[in-house]
Amino acid sequence: MMKLSGALAFVLAIHVALSASAIAQSPIAQSPVEATFRNPPDAARPYTWWHWMNGHVSKAGITKDLEAMKAVGLGGYQQFDVGAAMPAGPIVYNSPKYHELLKFAFAEADRLGLDAGFNNASGWSSSGGPWVTPEDSMKTLVWSEATVAAAAKDRTPNIQLATPELRESQRKDAKGKPNDFYRDIAVLAFPAPANLKYRIANWEEKALLVSKAKAEDFSPDHREAPTRAIIRRDSIVNLTSKMDESGKLDWNPPAGEWIIMRVGYASTRAMNKPGSRGGVGLEIDKLSRAAAEVHWDALIEKVIADASRLPAFTTILIDSYEVGMQNWTDAMADEFASRRGYDITPYLVCLSGRPIDDSTTTERVLWDLRKTVAELMHENYFGYYAEKCHDHGLQLAIEPYGSGSFDATATTLLADVPMTEFWRGPVRNLWQWTSQVVPGGAHLSGRHVVGAEAFTSLKGDWTAHPYTLKKYGDWAMAQGVNRYYLHTFAHQPFDDDVLPGMSMGRFGGNFHRNNTWFMKSRSWMDSIARCQALMQAGTFQADVLALYGDERGFNNFLGPVERPDIKPIPGLKVDLGGMGSLGRLSVDETGDIRVTYEGTLLDTRYKMLVLKRADLMTADHVATLGRLADDGAAIFAPRPLRSPSLEDHAEEDETIESLAKQYWDTHLIRASNEFTEAATSLVADCELPEDMVFNRHRIDADDYYFVANQLDSQREIEATFRVTGKGPELWNPITGGVIEAPNWKLTSDGRTQVQMTLAPLESLFVVFREPTTQKSRSTRYSTFKTLQTLNEWTIRFDPEWGPQEPISVDSLQSWHENADEKIKYYSGSATYQTSFDLASMESRIVLDLGEVGVIAKTSLNGKSMGSVWKPPFQVDVTEGAKTGTNLLEIEVTNLWVNRLIGDERFPSHGNPWPKWLSDTIPTPADVARKTFVVHSHWKPTDPLLPSGLIGPVTLRLKKSPE
Repeated sequence: MMKLSGALAFVLAIHVALSASAIAQSPIAQSPVEATFRNPPDAARPYTWWHWMNGHVSKAGITKDLEAMKAVGLGGYQQFDVGAAMPAGPIVYNSPKYHELLKFAFAEADRLGLDAGFNNASGWSSSGGPWVTPEDSMKTLVWSEATVAAAAKDRTPNIQLATPELRESQRKDAKGKPNDFYRDIAVLAFPAPANLKYRIANWEEKALLVSKAKAEDFSPDHREAPTRAIIRRDSIVNLTSKMDESGKLDWNPPAGEWIIMRVGYASTRAMNKPGSRGGVGLEIDKLSRAAAEVHWDALIEKVIADASRLPAFTTILIDSYEVGMQNWTDAMADEFASRRGYDITPYLVCLSGRPIDDSTTTERVLWDLRKTVAELMHENYFGYYAEKCHDHGLQLAIEPYGSGSFDATATTLLADVPMTEFWRGPVRNLWQWTSQVVPGGAHLSGRHVVGAEAFTSLKGDWTAHPYTLKKYGDWAMAQGVNRYYLHTFAHQPFDDDVLPGMSMGRFGGNFHRNNTWFMKSRSWMDSIARCQALMQAGTFQADVLALYGDERGFNNFLGPVERPDIKPIPGLKVDLGGMGSLGRLSVDETGDIRVTYEGTLLDTRYKMLVLKRADLMTADHVATLGRLADDGAAIFAPRPLRSPSLEDHAEEDETIESLAKQYWDTHLIRASNEFTEAATSLVADCELPEDMVFNRHRIDADDYYFVANQLDSQREIEATFRVTGKGPELWNPITGGVIEAPNWKLTSDGRTQVQMTLAPLESLFVVFREPTTQKSRSTRYSTFKTLQTLNEWTIRFDPEWGPQEPISVDSLQSWHENADEKIKYYSGSATYQTSFDLASMESRIVLDLGEVGVIAKTSLNGKSMGSVWKPPFQVDVTEGAKTGTNLLEIEVTNLWVNRLIGDERFPSHGNPWPKWLSDTIPTPADVARKTFVVHSHWKPTDPLLPSGLIGPVTLRLKKSPE
């Protein structure tokens, strides 16, 4: 008889104590927060993205999809329409039939109590369609150059200026067909410098001519420009009035060589992507409200009419921005002058990266251009849609980042539901930034919901299931995410026998009703909802606020990798934000930094403020930092060099230098490089071993720490929390169970140290709410005795996919090791049945399933004992057990992978799709290949995955403490 180790006995004891059957026995009085934790509201439930794929939509499929969402415990969806590597279906985007189906979907969502949202355009990025004309499309500055010399006195000058075209760097985003849209702005001439090659560093990126800019590309060029490369501002001549419509210039230059720039603007030809048939067209001008209105009226107004004011329809979404840079609009010259205080026309020479008077002047002009573009995009694109949504009683959800010249934090503040994203797979720095800056912006504005496009994958190969995803979801929650939007539920338009059916091409996690395990995932969804319920209710606690400085003119996610400049600080949380929030900060009597938003002082508070990318700052921002320092704030920032702007730069620079002497030279504000050492003076909020993550939320005066094991192994840990005078409790998101922490003590410095044994990838809440005078608690756990190992089973497979008759076995093995190919390549659910005898019912009984591939649902004597989807696969079956003979059934579900590999041995259904997918041709019954997938990820030689009930399955009896 096997004896359990002490650690495993601890896990079993905690599992039993926190199981659903033990909830009613909890000695702790149930509070409203606890009631919400156990039974989360719909708003706390995970949502999903719902992709309609390239016109393949059916009413029957809509109903079944939405009913499936409701059944597994989703709270709602955001609907997309995407064209991806598949033939177009019969439904044309934005057509009457499309809107009929959309109206039907809203009505079904309303019937089922699901929250409904709509992505604002076809594709996943960004806002465009065939109704957008070149005049209303995104625009960029272009120019042509000609080098000329003075003509002889007896000759008439003959200067023909070529019409400017997109530069090669601009063509990368020019997906649309060439068009004849072009407008002139100015013709400028200047004496050709002796050094024709010199340019400031990264001038194309700084002029917003390259969409794939990197973070470091915007650092100012501190080199002194060679004298022979400098163009004097007072030498630039405006010749606009001397060029006719054909581009002929009537001008005879003075002596010497001159360079003439014909500057204008053209459409970037960027298009929304990847749109479906009827939905693809030019992207709207992001700097023009008139252009935004064109798109709103052509599409979104119709969608609002489809919803007919149904309560279910609540949200419009703008997904991550991936359609490139824009740096001009029709009204740009006037907007620039009113915002920056000078005429940009003569400074358009700076577009070419040439130094005007000096390198710094060109840097300042290009910063002013970026700043103006960012402001206009904020007001006329994101801001316009926020206003329109609110006018219609709708919310706006935004993923406020991407390859565009707008400020991520400022845009977050426009979103009613700010959203980030995280991917399935190793946590990459690429997404780490977005999963920090978006929650940071939410915390700086008092928003309680932070959504996330969850578990995105470039390889939707059907290997994902709840346990493989948990690590990444827990990591995201630790950053501040508190509403998953699963990526993705592809709409299933086909008959039920087309399996696995539709997917988002090769992408996504396949969270839909045709995935083997999806309809068995309620327990996983409930556990997510319990976590999100607590996190949405509370205020995220961070000790440090890090703000991006004024260096770029905007702060956004820029590839290929955006590396946080502040290294993680063990035991402390850091919020990221933008300098636009600086003016809303104040300092209270304790020295904590507080935040005001729209006139309300938020509960958010920080111990330290650190600035990044802040070598350049406006005088106003430097003065604000000084005020905060005078009030006692702990601030770490680089000593500012100068203003980034050309506007009033001499006066601004003088003011900045004076303030720098007053605050930096006296160490009232400390250098950024001193921050890491200074941060060690802060007491860790939560001290954990490596490979664990945490966050803390405060609800009223109580603290809720989320702690998560990021290793696929059991661990015995000590976690130390910055709390004293309250007894710790353990709240289990999977079961909803709540118990007093069995083992804890106060440390010598007054913190609370809790001893825990965590199962693989386990997460839980350590909650401090009940006052106590105790200094420690020690509990001796019950032990567990193995009663018997269950070896003999009858297994029933789905006869459509596996053996026709039940099989009997006297030992367990993975399906993929079976010699019968119907079992070896089987995908789906199978039910294991056996019986066992109990002589008495004096103790609690735990069923340990051993190894499971991948989800198991247990019933005992006809009573459901719940589902398990992660190790340890253990179920407290006491409530279903009885003396005498007990009938045990275990339904086990594996992945689609093995059947997909097996089917690769047979001929494909057709290329690109089989004809029987149409409504008029029945599905053939005599083909060996039974599955249909949009994208094949597997080869017949690929290894099969362990599946089924692998065991060993044992019954264990809880014994009283010795």
